[in-house]
Amino acid sequence: MSWYLYRLHAHRPDFAETMTATEMATMMEHVEYWRGPLAEGRVLIYSPVADPDHSWGMCVVRAESEAELEALRADDPAHLADIGRIDWLLLPLPVVIDLPAHA
Repeated sequence: MSWYLYRLHAHRPDFAETMTATEMATMMEHVEYWRGPLAEGRVLIYSPVADPDHSWGMCVVRAESEAELEALRADDPAHLADIGRIDWLLLPLPVVIDLPAHA
């Protein structure tokens, strides 16, 4: 198993501030979609990123192969709606700690 940074690059720089109602609904489906892999322990974290230059989001995903990442992307509502470009980068030496559960 390897860890990857999975990134969604929105199709316009100000996407987070200018989403249409349809795009917002898609992004809510996208957030819900990633709850599954998170609950399965395949995702460490996912979040939008506060980058002033361009809207994007990320998650840190554990996968056996890039084919597994392709399968995750294939079912991602943001990908299906063509919200932006999705790519991933291998994290070659991650340090992962167990965090206490939220109260």
